[in-house]
Amino acid sequence: MSENKSDGHGNLTYYIIGAIIAAIATGFFAPEIAVKFEVGGEVFLSLLMMMVVPLVVMSVMSGILGLGDVRKLGKPGGVAVGYYMCTTVLAVITGLLMVNLLKPGENRELASAKAKVETSATPLEKQKAEVELTKLKEEIQKKLDESADASEEAKQAKKEQEIRKGTYLEKEEKKLKRAQAAHDRAQKALKTDPDNEQLKEDVAVAADANEEAEVIVEEERQKKKKLGEEKTIWTILKKIVLMLVTNNLFKAAGEMNLLPLIIFSIIFAAMLTTMGEKVFAITRMINQINDALMSFVMLLMNIAPIGIFCLVAAKFGDANLEGKLSEMAGQQGYYILTVLLGLGFHTFVTLFFLYWFFTRKNPIVFFKNMSQAVLTAFSTASSSATLPITMECAVDKAGISEKSTKFVLPLGATINMDGTALYEAAAAIFIAQIYFPITGQELTMMTQVTIAITATLAAIGAAGIPEAGLVTMLIVLNAAGLPVEAIGLILMVDWLLDRFRTAVNCFGDSVGAAIVDGVMPKDDVAALEPEPAAGD
Repeated sequence: MSENKSDGHGNLTYYIIGAIIAAIATGFFAPEIAVKFEVGGEVFLSLLMMMVVPLVVMSVMSGILGLGDVRKLGKPGGVAVGYYMCTTVLAVITGLLMVNLLKPGENRELASAKAKVETSATPLEKQKAEVELTKLKEEIQKKLDESADASEEAKQAKKEQEIRKGTYLEKEEKKLKRAQAAHDRAQKALKTDPDNEQLKEDVAVAADANEEAEVIVEEERQKKKKLGEEKTIWTILKKIVLMLVTNNLFKAAGEMNLLPLIIFSIIFAAMLTTMGEKVFAITRMINQINDALMSFVMLLMNIAPIGIFCLVAAKFGDANLEGKLSEMAGQQGYYILTVLLGLGFHTFVTLFFLYWFFTRKNPIVFFKNMSQAVLTAFSTASSSATLPITMECAVDKAGISEKSTKFVLPLGATINMDGTALYEAAAAIFIAQIYFPITGQELTMMTQVTIAITATLAAIGAAGIPEAGLVTMLIVLNAAGLPVEAIGLILMVDWLLDRFRTAVNCFGDSVGAAIVDGVMPKDDVAALEPEPAAGD
């Protein structure tokens, strides 16, 4: 990629910023018009997503092929994975510190009522205070239940929890017992009058009902078993390990399951590097396809402001029509502020410092160079969809070598979810601050450690698609012993916070690529440069 390409897009960042501002304004002042842009946004997002799988596969292969000696892969690969794991842990710690410091879920009225109970001078005053406290707890619980019942996602989560506890199974087992008893009675009656046609029909009907009940009970038992096995830390870790491989690459590609595709690409390309001149043709083809895909990305960059305007306008317009914007400002504004402060600290303090420490370059300049990718990530709410633009910005604007970019960024878009990990840790503590005072539970250090570990592991396994964090959020809530239907408390604001955490994920990926590129010895950096013979 040449410098001229970069110059051609010199004003694109300002166009994107203008598009976002115009989109938000349209969503506020003309929501009925804004929602009609949804189709345009979906088309742009689909074009980006269409590029992800082939670009990831070809970029990783091209990056590995440029190494020449596959033994050199160990160092950049180790640095990349180590960096991503460290920043994810730091993000979780930041989220926990921020939510414990600001306490957005703390109910001041409830805390005051508890203090009255503890400081009551007489038994009568204490009794009155306890009645007031109980009444207040019931009111809060009612509001929480209403919040959960208003959301289909929360209803489904609650149903899953009931299945896990065996509530549905118990009900179906009772039905089975009744069906068996009815069948037995019908058979006994038939024995007394074997020629009675009506009794024969009753036996047949009872047998069918019994068989149907047995099938349902077995299904509920399997559901309970499956859901019961999903939510421990060790099973999450097992799931992540199993994500490294797949028995069907085409299925993985169709489901946007990028990690096994990356593993396959690394192994396949590494094998090609050991086969010398006889694989020259396929090596050349891989590099040429990769160049063609990046040219496609350049074309998409030209329409990015239009696509981004459509995406953002439709989302804000829809939120405005549903009354979410005004509700957010009042009810959960403090929670939004807490998460945004956490994400901001992680970006502008932690990531900026890491970038400066390892590269000795100005992080502000680097952030400016990656701003197109960050803004696109905010607009699409998908780190996977943004990957093509992130790679283009990393090479053309930030000056990161192509081979570092091709290897590190696809890996980062798959396993590096700093923003998601921070958000899930903060959200879980936020919900605990609301629920635990009602139930009488304490937010112990062990609970917070459990949330931290689970949020870290779950974030690694999260897909790089819009609102994928909601799926993994259920895992975190379960591990912390919190009601999964409590997810209804954060659903209203998740669509907005998802955009900010995705932007953080994207920027964190690019910092990782810059660090890998910066800390490599000169010999390794030279090895990471494209081989002219294979690409020209």
